[in-house]
Amino acid sequence: MIKKIKSRLSVKVFLLTLLLIAVCCFTTYSFILQAAPKNYQYDIEDVDLELSFLPDELSRTEKEYVYMFLEAESERIGKQYENEFELHFFQSDGQEVSLHDINQLVGGQITDFDKVEKTKPYTASFADSDSIYTLLVTRNTAKHTQTEEAIQGTLPVLCLVVLLGSIISAFFYSWYMTAPIKKVSKLSKQMADMDFSGFCSAGRTDEIGVLSDSLNTLSRKLEVALSELQEANQKLQADIDMERRLEKQRVEFFAAASHELKTPITIIKGQLQGMLYQVGRYKDRETYLAQSLEIMDTLGKMVQELLTISRLDTPGYTCKKNNLNLSNFIIDRVTAFEDLFMQKDLTVEQSISPEIYVLGDMQLLQKALDNLLGNAAAYSGAGNQVLIKLWKETETTTLTIENTGAHIPDEAIPKLFEPFYRVDQSRNRQTGGTGLGLYIVKTIFDLHGAKVEIANTIQGVIVSVQF
Repeated sequence: MIKKIKSRLSVKVFLLTLLLIAVCCFTTYSFILQAAPKNYQYDIEDVDLELSFLPDELSRTEKEYVYMFLEAESERIGKQYENEFELHFFQSDGQEVSLHDINQLVGGQITDFDKVEKTKPYTASFADSDSIYTLLVTRNTAKHTQTEEAIQGTLPVLCLVVLLGSIISAFFYSWYMTAPIKKVSKLSKQMADMDFSGFCSAGRTDEIGVLSDSLNTLSRKLEVALSELQEANQKLQADIDMERRLEKQRVEFFAAASHELKTPITIIKGQLQGMLYQVGRYKDRETYLAQSLEIMDTLGKMVQELLTISRLDTPGYTCKKNNLNLSNFIIDRVTAFEDLFMQKDLTVEQSISPEIYVLGDMQLLQKALDNLLGNAAAYSGAGNQVLIKLWKETETTTLTIENTGAHIPDEAIPKLFEPFYRVDQSRNRQTGGTGLGLYIVKTIFDLHGAKVEIANTIQGVIVSVQF
């Protein structure tokens, strides 16, 4: 559609320009032709002198033969003066008669030539007649001047030149006028299609050039505005999606927390009621009081971890990071767990590169590392090993903790970092776990921009952290 409009515009401008140029040229030609000076080759006085002898000759000629004399004289004047003059013959009443038959009127009057250049009127009569006639020679107004003839002679060539010149001029004029308009139209079409990559280079300083520059500026500003708007929309959508995910996680988390808290509370309540009323086996209060205390310890741990999660998940929470010697920090935490590893009959092997530093919150990293070391001790059978490695390659620092003799079902690995998820419910209770440890670990490492993964190996299970 745009191409069609462009084509119509070019054709219209071309035809209109061609018409205007042609009209101007031919109008100028007509004015020149009309205003051309009447330059004649002969003067009227030349004929006037010759005409003065005619009356005497006519007086000796009979009326019957006068026409031959007049025709001959008219023809002679025409040839001698190149048709610049005409011979006229009038009756005494002023009516013009034919030179070929003086008895025939031609419908003219002597007064018709009052404003025409002419000789003096001469009266004449014939040998056999007393009738008086008048002779008069006038300028032949029907004959074009030399200037007019020259101009008219060039008319065919002039028409061709004017036509070709008009076509060429109209073509370049229409191109000059419509080319930038086509560019502006193309750019506006791209802008309408939300494409702001185009650029209109008119190369002119007139109104069309100003329009092109303004359109380019508008295109760039719209592109920037649209880009900023898209980024803002994407960010807003991402924030909305994140808020929805967080809200969903909060709902799921509190639902799971309610369930996890409800179960031990129900157990403790049942045991206390049984012991209070001394029902059946609950008469052995010492045994069930010890079990109730153990469950309360688990509840205490769960509440502490819930408080930790609540603090870490608070919107806008940021950890206080300092330049931490990770090598020495890991060695210190492994030393703190030596007694637990000895109780579990586990062998610890360390391969820690010295002087590796990271930006981190020591308290949070200690909690995360303690959870990982505690899990390694809790889920490894006696006689197995705990392999701890720390190294740095280029810009990446990697920490791995592998405990041998353990295995996690492959389908459970993606769920390990979910809150309250337990691979084995019964074994988890035996080890005192709440199902929140790995969730807290991942949250802490996320706050530090670190990536944590768990995978099975040939020997056991490995946890990998990359800073």
